[in-house]
Amino acid sequence: MDGKAKITILGSGQDGGVPHAGCHCPSCARARNDYTFRRLAPSIAVYDEGAAFCYVIDASFDFATQVDMLRHRIDRVARGGKIPVSAILLTHAHVGHYAGLLTLGVEVLNARELPIYCTPSMKEFLSLSRPFSLLVENSNVLLHEIEPGRGFMLDGVEFTPLAVPHRGEITDTVGYGIGAERQALYIPDTDRWSDRIIEQIGKSDIALIDGTFYSKDEIPRFGDVPHPPIEETLDLLKDVDTEIYFTHINHTNPVNTMGPEREHVEQRGFMVAYDGLVLPI
Repeated sequence: MDGKAKITILGSGQDGGVPHAGCHCPSCARARNDYTFRRLAPSIAVYDEGAAFCYVIDASFDFATQVDMLRHRIDRVARGGKIPVSAILLTHAHVGHYAGLLTLGVEVLNARELPIYCTPSMKEFLSLSRPFSLLVENSNVLLHEIEPGRGFMLDGVEFTPLAVPHRGEITDTVGYGIGAERQALYIPDTDRWSDRIIEQIGKSDIALIDGTFYSKDEIPRFGDVPHPPIEETLDLLKDVDTEIYFTHINHTNPVNTMGPEREHVEQRGFMVAYDGLVLPI
């Protein structure tokens, strides 16, 4: 490792980001008029300040823009002069977390054997589902299987997949422990906080966790797309001595602006992530 590792939030929004397609709510209208209120789709980068490596977790709809963000963060690229990405680690197959992989194909970047780390079910899905299978057939990507609970080292940083209870229509879901000088945890998507995840949050120095919704009453179809509401998570984790950031923020979430809900979160000692946030680890 040439220098200290850092995490950059490439996207702190839910899969559709903010502004959300087809929505004209005040939050989305504000974001269309003022870039500072925008949130790209969910992704983070783990990189070395000496620019020796850059690992991206999830390839979102906004992957092209996020690659440009990376060019401002690191001095040299890691893959053949095209993209400043050493590899991509995937969490699951909900569309905002993997659709950006298509940017690696012949129509755009035409990447060569970019490593992709994913669970066996995600590997099977990508290998058998067009157009994603073309990335494998054309050697744009090389798929590497990971196993929940078993860590692996990449350039001196340990990535440990953690099984996460989340809707599994296509594949299973993992979050990642990220170990360098400090221990970080990234869990953008979950249906609920299991005892094991709560324990892992408590063992981490920094945790970037699911803050999709503020309350269960936020959208009519909450039961179809459950996420742990921030207002409940605040109480559940009130005794955890960890630097906690909420991410994966939906466009309906009132923490998008500085109102009573956002103030309540910060008064409780929690934070709301934002695009471009840099966290040394």
